[in-house]
Amino acid sequence: MHGAPLDREIGDMIPRNEDGTIIPLSRDLGRRFIYARYNADLSREGLDAMGLNDIKPRNVQKLDSVRYIDDLRRVGRKLAEEIKIEHFGNFIS
Repeated sequence: MHGAPLDREIGDMIPRNEDGTIIPLSRDLGRRFIYARYNADLSREGLDAMGLNDIKPRNVQKLDSVRYIDDLRRVGRKLAEEIKIEHFGNFIS
């Protein structure tokens, strides 16, 4: 499981022990689902960090912007590089 906190109340939904250590996915906690979240930082700094220096932030910050769909797809492909099978433990074989 992977991702930034949703908010202060829900947190990141990653199960932890009382000491804050992450409980491995291999331990059965009776989960009905797992949660992984990948966020793209669509600021100038975030796009630059992804190597997408030619994309204007204002063009991709509106996620339903059909006019800039090619840029949005490039952001999506770049973000997909962060996905690791380890984020899903033994739920995927």
